[in-house]
Amino acid sequence: MARSWYTYGGGDYDQPSSYLYATTKPACRTGYNLCSIYAAYGGVFPAVISDNLLTYISNGLANGVPEPQIPAGAKKYIYMKTIA
Repeated sequence: MARSWYTYGGGDYDQPSSYLYATTKPACRTGYNLCSIYAAYGGVFPAVISDNLLTYISNGLANGVPEPQIPAGAKKYIYMKTIA
């Protein structure tokens, strides 16, 4: 299944309607607020927010870095950001 980047717009992390399709890869990377997810393409909203994505989001909120971190060099599925 094809994947695309989706920007988090607020709301429940587990709801596809909380994310909007992004035409470019996000510039954000680190911080303690969710920025974007790389999820199954579903058009304007992701097709599904998988259990793996929810785990990555939870880990990112705790440690402030893109996830997953293990194994080393793994494709990142969530990016974080700092809100001033």
